[in-house]
Amino acid sequence: MIKLECASLKGFLECASFSVSDGNSCAVLAETDFEKNLLLRVLTGLAGLDSGKVFIFGREISSITYAELGEVRKKMGVVLSRGGLVSNLKVWENLMLPLAYHASLSYKDMEEKMMNVLNNLGYNDDLNMLPGPLPTYKKKLLGLARAMLMEPDLIIYDSVFDGLSSDIRNRALEAVNAFHKEKKGRVSLFLATSDGSVKDIKADSVYVLKKGSFHERN
Repeated sequence: MIKLECASLKGFLECASFSVSDGNSCAVLAETDFEKNLLLRVLTGLAGLDSGKVFIFGREISSITYAELGEVRKKMGVVLSRGGLVSNLKVWENLMLPLAYHASLSYKDMEEKMMNVLNNLGYNDDLNMLPGPLPTYKKKLLGLARAMLMEPDLIIYDSVFDGLSSDIRNRALEAVNAFHKEKKGRVSLFLATSDGSVKDIKADSVYVLKKGSFHERN
């Protein structure tokens, strides 16, 4: 599902390789936020390599057209560390519009699906407000909900559990672990910079990105 093959990028990666097979979950610990964010850009095709290859769903993403990359991204979900919400759209619009563009569902079915996901995450705030005034933890929960609504085959979590209180974190972890199991072959990738960020995550493998290479923990 995800594979980096001898990936090199000056000042960052030196013939680095790692892979995550279908149905597995994986955590990658980078040394800095800069490295973590750059890895996310590499994996989503927003940053190119000097050499080496990145495979997503078996496609080498640097060798496909922009339109083909768009089709690959439709099967991916990314949950950004601060939610990644659009500031001038209401909360419900942030959640429903991507679903309306890409899913063949009635408005009633989309609304029911949205409420089920929000309930699982423990989010019960006003959906008609703009996201700007919301505390960061609520933006994180909404980012999780938006990605889950699209039911991606691959979902990447960018430090989403950092700064959450223990009860909110536990509720979110429970929802994330259940979501991973809902779809056969789904891959979950957790990017973080500290062990505490991935504590209690049920990862099949853990890699540490250090000095340009990935080192798998036993």
